[in-house]
Amino acid sequence: MSAIAILTREIESLILRFGDSKFDQEVSPARDGYCERRGRVFEEDEDWENFTRGFLEWYVVERPWLDQGVPPAGVVAAEIDDVERRAALQALVTSQRSLVEVCSIGKHGLQVLDLVGGARFAVTEDRALVGVQVGNVVEMRLIGFQDEIHLGRSFLFHPEGTSDAIASMATSMHQAGKSRSEIVDHVALLRSRARSYRHVSPIRIYENPSLVPGETQ
Repeated sequence: MSAIAILTREIESLILRFGDSKFDQEVSPARDGYCERRGRVFEEDEDWENFTRGFLEWYVVERPWLDQGVPPAGVVAAEIDDVERRAALQALVTSQRSLVEVCSIGKHGLQVLDLVGGARFAVTEDRALVGVQVGNVVEMRLIGFQDEIHLGRSFLFHPEGTSDAIASMATSMHQAGKSRSEIVDHVALLRSRARSYRHVSPIRIYENPSLVPGETQ
């Protein structure tokens, strides 16, 4: 089984277990908090499917489960003896959501520039990434597993021409002590606002969030 197939299997298994209706008391507030940080998406929106995929991935990979201090992926990793499965789950726990600019695309992967940390990564990817083009600014999950870097299941595309503003914003927020997740979520919120205020250039909104009522950095 390929590395991405193993990772996908584990994510889907986690979602099936921890997203069960019996855990609605966990899922509902988690979704509300996710929407508050990143902007609310409704079922009729074209982003709904991708939003749901991204939320569920975050819910099982990043959000601490109950009082255990680790996300569901970490909970299961501590329960099982299977070495391969444990390695995949631990890779998910240590993965990071990143804002990247796509530098090049090849047959079996792509080169990306992390706009938050400034590092370049070679990503192994055999799936057909529909819509991904050189120059795109995308929120992606980078997962280190089996000596390679792989992508998660969800992608959030930011408007063309916003990479400089995002890099500048990420630098200033990092210097102010904000975490990577806070930076990524804040930029996702700007994208949501840009979609709502279509009469304003997205680049202007990313460069000056105060153009949007209620937006602060």
